Amino acid sequence: MHVRPYHSARSNAPHVFHEDDDCPAGRNLAWFDKVEGTEGCEPCPQCVRTAATRPEHPVGATH
Repeated sequence: MHVRPYHSARSNAPHVFHEDDDCPAGRNLAWFDKVEGTEGCEPCPQCVRTAATRPEHPVGATH
């Protein structure tokens, strides 16, 4: 499911943002480590792959 973008607050974490609730890497982030927004991060590759397989997801939707 598409969610508002978030990323890890830790400086040693991968510099990616998540926007899919089914992303394993995003789910592994502790609630207190999640920061809303993209903060100049790259999109998470897993979130992008997941979104591409779902027509209802904004990233996977055809325009």
